Amino acid sequence: MEDRYFRTFSRYLKERFGEKVYRICIDASFGCPNRDGTIARGGCAYCSPRGSWSVDGSEIPLELQVRKEIERVRRRYGANKYIAYFQAYTNTYAPLERLKATYDAVVNADEGIVGIAIGTRPDCVDREKLELIASYKERNLEVWMEYGLQSASDETLRLIGRGHTVADFRDAVMMTEDYELGVIAHVIIGLPGEGRSHVLKTASFLADLGVSGVKLHNLNIIEGTRMADWYREGKVKPLEREEYTELVVDFLERSDPSLLVVRLVTDSNPRFLIAPTWSLRKQEAIEAIIKAFERRKSFQGRLFSGRSTIRE
Repeated sequence: MEDRYFRTFSRYLKERFGEKVYRICIDASFGCPNRDGTIARGGCAYCSPRGSWSVDGSEIPLELQVRKEIERVRRRYGANKYIAYFQAYTNTYAPLERLKATYDAVVNADEGIVGIAIGTRPDCVDREKLELIASYKERNLEVWMEYGLQSASDETLRLIGRGHTVADFRDAVMMTEDYELGVIAHVIIGLPGEGRSHVLKTASFLADLGVSGVKLHNLNIIEGTRMADWYREGKVKPLEREEYTELVVDFLERSDPSLLVVRLVTDSNPRFLIAPTWSLRKQEAIEAIIKAFERRKSFQGRLFSGRSTIRE
């Protein structure tokens, strides 16, 4: 049903590999320069003290993590093919030799692994690292870089403590494309101080830049974060599901029709989620987005006006 209104990443993978491909999440314990004092301490205002992936993982050897994750999705879904997703913290934040050893250990762990996705910051890549990552394409693997943008407003990025600029993101994407690697941008809708105009600005920025995919997240308030303090002080209020739904449709209407939609709703560990509780009912939220497209008689790219001169 959803493929009638927006282009899903899962459908793309199924078309390429002939069956559904499942992500397995990896914690390679790389750390983050926005936590260890290199850029700042404490991380981004919204990010859990345990990183972007609030489950136990870093204490488990990589090969065992892979086996456990594969066994989990194989038992639950009957899966045969997998993309290894380096999710927690900043997964290019290490010397080249360590990166290669880590990536090799994961991609060689199981013959069912058909790709890797590397979550990182736009200010933590360089040409040597991208050349290494691109080399995995020679094994006929899907290779994706996932860069956190969150907003195309530098003011918002400063407020939430990202430690990089919109220009840093643009430069990283353009450099990554030199190696013919796909880029997935991470965006948060509902950040403090942002309204519909900010969401449309971010959508247009990514459309102009021509990223390959996007992960859309509603702002979740997680225990132990600065955002949780702001929430309790009344300085930030998460969007209601209806508000978020309309903004997602606004965003995708202005996106390139070829953009791959990887995620529509935030996943958060319910043990640490303070608000909004509606995001725990992920399928209901996705169905609400589909119904909003139906009601508008709309679809991804309906208001896309082509790419501008952002690269100049």
